[in-house]
Amino acid sequence: MKFQTVCAALLVGATGSALAVGPGSLGTIDNVPTVIGNSVGPGSFADVYSFVLGSPGQLSGGVNDISVPPQLNITAASFAVELRRGTTLIGTDPTPGNFSFSSLSAGAYSLTVVGNAVGSMGGLYAGGLLAQPVPEPESYALMLAGAAVVGFIATRRRRG
Repeated sequence: MKFQTVCAALLVGATGSALAVGPGSLGTIDNVPTVIGNSVGPGSFADVYSFVLGSPGQLSGGVNDISVPPQLNITAASFAVELRRGTTLIGTDPTPGNFSFSSLSAGAYSLTVVGNAVGSMGGLYAGGLLAQPVPEPESYALMLAGAAVVGFIATRRRRG
């Protein structure tokens, strides 16, 4: 094993962990981009990130393996994300690099990143989440009312 490769792998692992939030509670994440990530030991892992949606909406994001073979690597076939509300599975996405879950109601959820780290030192992943609330019907009504007022004013100015 080359000394430079091991140093590079440790540097990447330390940097990724310092910038990202590890498994655990993320709090309320409405409209707040959240960076997640972790370095894991060799073998299977299931990292759980719990969070709250204050408003109904959708959750989108991506999680990617940061691979430095043979030291750090996660098997692509086992890498996935699962979304749960309590013990109820909402959905699984086997392509964690780009996932989206829609029609979510307000409440507590957990996102689990699962995989199998096959590197000699384990694996490393990083990614991000964004929860976007669905606009309420009142928001659409207000937007339409504003457009009507602008149209009315424009029409009066043309006549006068």
